[in-house]
Amino acid sequence: MIASEFLQRIEDRKLKTIDLAIALLWLAGREDPSGGMSAADVCAELEAAGYPKQNVSRMASMLREHHGTSKAGRNEWRLHPKTRRGLDPEYAFALKPKLPGKSDSVVPMDLFVGTRDYIERVADQINKSYDAELWDCTAVMCRRVLETLIIETYEKAGRANEIKGVDGHFMMLNALIAFLERDNTIHLGRNAAKGLKDFKQLGDLSAHNRRFNARRNDIDRIRDGLRVAVEELLHLSGLRGELPRTPENRRGEQDWGKPVGKEAW
Repeated sequence: MIASEFLQRIEDRKLKTIDLAIALLWLAGREDPSGGMSAADVCAELEAAGYPKQNVSRMASMLREHHGTSKAGRNEWRLHPKTRRGLDPEYAFALKPKLPGKSDSVVPMDLFVGTRDYIERVADQINKSYDAELWDCTAVMCRRVLETLIIETYEKAGRANEIKGVDGHFMMLNALIAFLERDNTIHLGRNAAKGLKDFKQLGDLSAHNRRFNARRNDIDRIRDGLRVAVEELLHLSGLRGELPRTPENRRGEQDWGKPVGKEAW
């Protein structure tokens, strides 16, 4: 962890300058307790984190006079073992990974509220993976939510057996999309169908190609189409309300497996 991030995490404690310096010595020696920092280094780290310009001579004097420090080399200081152990419980929290908060980075979470807990959790993981810059994880979780929603759609229509293989297990995403494309009774809007096709290749590469690593622009490129496909599948599966009647989904809209004729419009 870089010093500026560490200082940001402990800033709520309203520490004095010398206490911030001691905290930096604790951080510097967490892997090698014999290592130290010079007063100039401490001042530079504080200034880099946004604190006011520091007086190096005054910092050196404070470190020299502090009861918890000792010399680590020429012009460098480190913490006494007892001091370090005493600070472990106070600052250890700042080293823990910071979990991403709620977001709509890839898919809007309000689409999934009130659907299924396991689907909400997958959607949350999609966005958090993206925020954490874990692009392959993002792609794989997108693949999972699409597989799940296609299966939910056929289960709602009472046709789940049609998308199972001879082993009794549900098909993989490629086969599910291919089956959905051939199905004359369940129709996606043009943009949703394109979103599925665009994602299919990326999902396969991230899940199965050991030499491929997804990048941010890969996710950004398919994000809008994915969102459209997800929302339509949520409606088709009955997990959300009635699908809005738009030009995109009017053609051959189905009533759980039964095409609606043009006269219904």
